[in-house]
Amino acid sequence: MNLKHLALTPVLAVAGLLNLLPYFMRKGLQQLIFTLLFRVFNYRYNVVLQNLSRSLPGKSYAEIKAIAIKFYRHFSGLFLEITALMVTPAKRLKRHLHIVNPELPAAYWHQRNVVLMLGHYGNWECLNVLPQFFPVDVYAVYKPLSSGYFDSLMYHVRTRFGMKLLPAGQVARHMLLHRDQPNVYIFIADQSPPPGAKCKVDFLHQPTSLFAGAEKLAKAADAVVLYTTVKKNEQLRRWEVSFSLLTEEPATHEIMRSFAAHLERDILHDPPYWLWTHRRWKHQNQ
Repeated sequence: MNLKHLALTPVLAVAGLLNLLPYFMRKGLQQLIFTLLFRVFNYRYNVVLQNLSRSLPGKSYAEIKAIAIKFYRHFSGLFLEITALMVTPAKRLKRHLHIVNPELPAAYWHQRNVVLMLGHYGNWECLNVLPQFFPVDVYAVYKPLSSGYFDSLMYHVRTRFGMKLLPAGQVARHMLLHRDQPNVYIFIADQSPPPGAKCKVDFLHQPTSLFAGAEKLAKAADAVVLYTTVKKNEQLRRWEVSFSLLTEEPATHEIMRSFAAHLERDILHDPPYWLWTHRRWKHQNQ
């Protein structure tokens, strides 16, 4: 056991204890987390309300507040689900993750690179289990966290099922060097870029800047691009992953615009499941 893993032991021990709780007790703990986030600390409540109001202009204040409450309940559950990813065996997790249409990426991954594009919608972290379902290497593009401890923790969560992590600055070189050895690459593509970003789309009734890295790399590597969404099936207590084809011809396709349209459709259909706490439009006028 290396020193980094040893430092994570207390957190993993707590996660293991939480994971042993019966379902009704986990729901009770989720309610406690919700109460702390929403009613006690009002965690980023003004940011959430502002984002919702601007993104859903047709909703009344009462409707916006109801969506915000549902979001905080989802956000509270997400915390427990991520702790479960730290310690739960792969065999058990696979029972709580269903791939709706695995035949779509499977039609391409033996001949071409496949880029999966998704947003912070549903439980995006559960995609770390995808290597258990796919027979090819799966890489997730990530930006290291500023906190070394939490970066080590998330590295543990994201790699323990076979996911390979690529720092954002190394992706282009890796994809081009391995162009003839097809892999699957995961990009979370709805982050807020720094001021001056050139890729701008209309998204949720607002001019929105996006990182264009996924589009540029897909074009350079001639990769098939699939939109990926993760939705909760409350009745079956599982997350369901589905894929939609964005393009087989990346060189001639406006990939980011198409991605934004697909993500917007999911958000408008079920708003509480997007990550509303981020200051997503903080640079939109710069």
